[in-house]
Amino acid sequence: MSGSSLPGLLLRLRGSALALVVANLVPVYGVLALGWQIGPIMIFYWAENLVVGFFNILKMARAQGAVSDSRTTLNGKPVTMDSRRALILFFALHYGGFTLGHGIFVFVLFNPDWKNMPAQLGLALLFLSASHGYSYWRNYIGRGEYLGIPFTRLFWQPYARVIVMHLVILAGGSLAAAMGSPLGALLVLVGLKTLIDLGAHGLERRKFLAAANA
Repeated sequence: MSGSSLPGLLLRLRGSALALVVANLVPVYGVLALGWQIGPIMIFYWAENLVVGFFNILKMARAQGAVSDSRTTLNGKPVTMDSRRALILFFALHYGGFTLGHGIFVFVLFNPDWKNMPAQLGLALLFLSASHGYSYWRNYIGRGEYLGIPFTRLFWQPYARVIVMHLVILAGGSLAAAMGSPLGALLVLVGLKTLIDLGAHGLERRKFLAAANA
């Protein structure tokens, strides 16, 4: 698996990759059919933080990978069920604070339509939960990724993906907003985010499967 190319891996994972693409097409529908500007799109992408955090908690709770040496301990203490619960709780608080801060930044910078935001947020959570939920069921559980990954390694797992992706999105969103949110700029932003998402998805699957096969 370690020698597999990213395109080849995505081809084998075409079910979860397709679900990811479909979820990322929702903003395209929003732009073309609902008249979304940059605000709703940024709210949609911010909502993915919530979904990613939720499923990472599920992954941490289910992970059964063997840990050794430094990975067996937390602050020099052996890992127990209580320490697992404590780390999951700490992750929820830590990641929740990060998501809240990111949300405040997005809301202040892009000034979304508060009247329509509940519907937009609900649509985002529905499709993103379906996409990430399918990947969790198909890859993490179905392909046995949970058997190889230690739960302690999952604490920082979402941050690399989320931070890189949203730095690009914030830069692209700010540029689109400065241009008056033209249709072309919005579609380019959606396409760029989808490509980044597919790459991150494939890399995550490759890392998890390598751990499962080790």
